[in-house]
Amino acid sequence: MNYKPITTIILALSCITLFGQDTLDVNLNMKHVVGNSAEFDRSKFMVFHENIVGNEWDSDEQRDSFLNDYDIYLGRNNGSIVWEFNQVREDPNKPGWPDISHMQEKGQQAKSNYASKTSAHALENREIYMMEGGQMWPMYPNGQLTSPSSCCSDASPWAYDGNDAVAEFFSNYLTHYFGEGGTTGKQKPRLVEVLNEPFVKAYQYNTSHEDIAKMHNVVAKRIKKDHPDVLVGGYTAAHPAYEDHDFGHWEKNWKLFIDVAGEEMDFFSFHLYDFVGDQSDMLEKQRKGSNIEAIMDMINHYSMLQLGEVKPWSISEYGWFCPSCDGPYYAERDWYNVRSFSSMMIQLMERQDQIINAIPFVLTKASWAHNKAEDEYNTYGPRLMREIGEVEGEDPHSGYVYTDLLKFFELWANVKGTRIDTKPTDFDLLSDAYIDGNKLYLILSNLDQEVKDIQLNISNITAYPISDLMVKHAYENNLITQLDTTYYTEHVSEVTIGSEGTMILEYTFTDDVTIDEMKKEQLFYADTYLQPITANKEVSFQINKVHIDKNGEAILRIGLGRDLGKSLTPKVKVNGKQIQVPNNWKGNHQENRDRFFGVIEVPVEYDHLSENNTITVSFDDDGGHISTMILKTYELSVPVQRSTFNMGNENDQPLGLEQKIDQLNICPIPSDSIIHLRGIEGNIKSDIVSLSGQVVLTTKQKEIDISTLKVGVYIINIETESGIISKKIVKN
Repeated sequence: MNYKPITTIILALSCITLFGQDTLDVNLNMKHVVGNSAEFDRSKFMVFHENIVGNEWDSDEQRDSFLNDYDIYLGRNNGSIVWEFNQVREDPNKPGWPDISHMQEKGQQAKSNYASKTSAHALENREIYMMEGGQMWPMYPNGQLTSPSSCCSDASPWAYDGNDAVAEFFSNYLTHYFGEGGTTGKQKPRLVEVLNEPFVKAYQYNTSHEDIAKMHNVVAKRIKKDHPDVLVGGYTAAHPAYEDHDFGHWEKNWKLFIDVAGEEMDFFSFHLYDFVGDQSDMLEKQRKGSNIEAIMDMINHYSMLQLGEVKPWSISEYGWFCPSCDGPYYAERDWYNVRSFSSMMIQLMERQDQIINAIPFVLTKASWAHNKAEDEYNTYGPRLMREIGEVEGEDPHSGYVYTDLLKFFELWANVKGTRIDTKPTDFDLLSDAYIDGNKLYLILSNLDQEVKDIQLNISNITAYPISDLMVKHAYENNLITQLDTTYYTEHVSEVTIGSEGTMILEYTFTDDVTIDEMKKEQLFYADTYLQPITANKEVSFQINKVHIDKNGEAILRIGLGRDLGKSLTPKVKVNGKQIQVPNNWKGNHQENRDRFFGVIEVPVEYDHLSENNTITVSFDDDGGHISTMILKTYELSVPVQRSTFNMGNENDQPLGLEQKIDQLNICPIPSDSIIHLRGIEGNIKSDIVSLSGQVVLTTKQKEIDISTLKVGVYIINIETESGIISKKIVKN
């Protein structure tokens, strides 16, 4: 299946707006501390959705190579506990409860089985934050029967008698089925998710969200009593859409769960997917960008108000989801995941102090899903490996190969170190950077569907002679994942990132980098949340006990849920001073969603703040809610110079440029025939140049026929009265 024609149509509907270059400021010597965290912890972020004894590898050597060569950790298992739950006999003296003596017997078998798998023992360091999770079937106690397997159990089907009986199983499973590694048995998991995505299945199992939350309480109390070293969490939310029904979804889901079970949870868990609702038009309802920020801010803000703290998180699945897209393997699906994994992960990395683990949803082979006789091959989506023969022209059923999802792990293979200060001049450029001795890992991710040119403004770069520079760039070509690796022997001042692409620049300096300054990030929450919007009526928020240092920066994070077409640029005052609000935010305009739900980030002059702060917000139109109000501050050990930020307003100076240039519209991109140059006054001359540097077309027209060009990516250099503008175009 190939989605390229559909995607081309979508892009052709509107011109791409291109401004001057974005700029990324980087301060090599300034550590960026979030809470108490300043390190890239690969065991939290570079995690594979598998366990140490997964049986879908072609060989132990293949498993070992994948984990060690790409420095990957193992994070989640939602099958073992369900399997064992089904095999246990009912207690003959206590109907509806598990037979503990049988659990001890089965547990010893599990430990002995693991003890014999000696090749796995050397990889136990890859299971630092391992999590096991339950499933609604068969573990929710609503009268459903277990399903013992004749191969492995002499039990008869029986039903658990309520939450306490299920909690009995959970606790004894942790007690009897695990050891301390090696020949003593598999290491006990660090985390337990009580149930996987239970609320979306409540109706199917004839229960309520409240009763599911109460089950979480019972299981959590029992596990924490018997296993205080194990963290228990939930509710493993699927498809959060808090803004639905004017935040009725929030009230009946996350708010309810926090009210009922929040106190007992050691962590909250949820899933984040860029979502495609209908395969016929492939219109994405993207979460990456402002929507993810709004979801996470709302959980934190209400948790702070209700519980007096924010809870740690497990993002136990994230990526790209298309429920109607399962079918024969097609590599385009891999690209959607690769780009969503990287951009979402960078957003999650901003909260590195709060996240226990974040797991991109990729399974090894998902062979269990190939259960339809009419399907010659597996039709499951995100798989690390596919069968040879799934792609036309291959020998059928002749082994397995990696899918393009491997390129995500290749891209991130080396990143580690101490986080340092970065700040882009546009919300749609995500960035991060880490220093590890004489290494700098500079990470850029483009939320735009346009190619971005980025000026790199790295402080003191000349003080560190470069031994070599490796640039990895993940982008798409006709929706097929490309991963280019380029080597340089000196610093590059400018890079170009593909549409929704991610780039990692790995600098090797001749000497270690000295980090002797600090940027400390803190969050402060308003005294209220979820306030309705009435036209021309100020909504007031109080943010108190803010620590103000001598030097600093600040961002006001305003969560908004409004119908499409409503204003997203309110009047904002901080302690009586009106603040300029950007007409810009992370990601797209959410035009394919039912409502806009996102965070608008508003830069605030640091000297406008005090210990106690009054924030007022008003709109010219009615409707929707201000979902959250959070102040993010950065205490700086020394002042820093910043490039001009793009507020997205018409009169703004283009990103990082010293003088204004005309706005340029090029459409459609991509195109197979005519492209139009709009928004340029006066005479122009355009050269279209191949990536090898050859001029393939020269014209003075503003409508350019590119039908004779070969399919691919080109640079168009447009000479105007203000100077030369260079952008990428795509011929399809």
